[in-house]
Amino acid sequence: MGPDWGRRYRALAKRLRAALGDAFDGGVLLDLAHVGSTAVPGLPAKPTLDVMARVHPWPPRVDAEAALLALGFVAHGEHGLPGRAYYTLGRHEVHLHVVGVESDHWDRHLALRDLLRADPRARARYAVEKRGALAAASTASDPRRARAAYREGKAATVAALEREAQAWRVARVGFEPVRRVAAWLAAAPARWAVAGGWALDAGLGTPTRAHGDVDVVVDRRFAGGVLDALAAGGAEVAWVVPGADGVGAYRRRHPGEPPPGGGHQAHARHGARWIDVLLEPWDDDAWRYRRSPDITLSLARAVSHRAVEGSTIPVMAPEAVLLFKATTSGRARPRPKDDADLERALPRLSHEARAWLGAALVATAPGHPWVERLAPPSR
Repeated sequence: MGPDWGRRYRALAKRLRAALGDAFDGGVLLDLAHVGSTAVPGLPAKPTLDVMARVHPWPPRVDAEAALLALGFVAHGEHGLPGRAYYTLGRHEVHLHVVGVESDHWDRHLALRDLLRADPRARARYAVEKRGALAAASTASDPRRARAAYREGKAATVAALEREAQAWRVARVGFEPVRRVAAWLAAAPARWAVAGGWALDAGLGTPTRAHGDVDVVVDRRFAGGVLDALAAGGAEVAWVVPGADGVGAYRRRHPGEPPPGGGHQAHARHGARWIDVLLEPWDDDAWRYRRSPDITLSLARAVSHRAVEGSTIPVMAPEAVLLFKATTSGRARPRPKDDADLERALPRLSHEARAWLGAALVATAPGHPWVERLAPPSR
C-alpha cells in the first residue's frame, strides 16, 4: 500500500497553519491546498507532497519566512517562476509553493487538480506522459538534471491540460458564485452591484474566464448592511486596513462596526469563496469614481439589473468596471487578464460608453495604452 498522502497533507497543513497564522487574525495565511500528483488518487506520483499556500501580504513577510525556516523548510526564492516563493523540506519530501492573491498560480493548479480528479480520460492521458517523462529522466547523469528532464518532458501536456482545466471549470461553475452572493445580499438594506470580471461576463451573457473572487461595490453609506448580510450567510468578514507600506492588513470586522478611517475595502471568506467588497462615494442619484470623485455616471446608467441563470442581479456598467481595471493596484499598465477583458467587452461597448471611458482615462491616466484602442475607428 502506498503512502497516505491525504493524511500527510492534513498533518503538515496543521503545522503550517499554526506557523503562519490566519491573515484575518494577524498572520499571513489565506488559503492552503494539496496540489500536484499526490493530490489525485490513482495518478502515478513521485514521493513528493506538493502544497500551495496563498498569503497576504505578498511577497511573504520576513516573519512568515522565518516561521517556515523554523519548521525545517529551505527557501529557494522564485526558482524560475515569477510570483511564487518556493520552499522544500527534506530531500524533496515536501515542495511548498507560496503565492499572493494577485497570482494566477493558485487557480491554475487547483483547476488542474480538480479536472484530473474528475475526468478519468484526462487522468490517464497525464499518467502516460508522466511515465514517459520519468523514463527519459532516468537516463540523466545526476538528480538535478533528472528533475529538469522530468519537468520538460511533461511540460507540453501540463500546459494543454491547464487550458482544458480552465475551460472545464468555467463551464462547470457557470454564474453560481455570483448567484450565491446575490442570494446572501438579497435582503441587504443597501445599494450594491456586482463589479469586476463577473459584471462584464453578465453583460456578455456567459462566463468567459475563471474568476478568483466576486467583486461587489456598495454605496459607502450602506456598507454595514452588505457586510452584515454576508456574515449572516456564514462568511468571515475582515476590513482591509491601510498600511504605511501601501499594502495594508486585515482586521476582523465585528457586527455593526463602521469602516475604519480611510478604509474603502473589506474581504469576506466563505470556505473557498472570496468576496471583495469595495466602498464607494455614491450620491443619491450618481455613481462616483472613488479614485477621482469628479468622474461620475448617473446611477441609472452605472447600475443595471441583469438576468443571470434565473436570478436578477445588479451589475456595474462595463465602462465603469473597465475604468477600475485600467489602473488597478496603481499599475501603469493593465494586467494581462484586464487587457483580455477589454478585448471581450469592446465589441459590445456603445459609442457613448467608449467615449466616456476614453475621456475618463485621459483625465485620470494620461497616456494610458487603452485610450487609443477606445478611439472610434478612422474612416
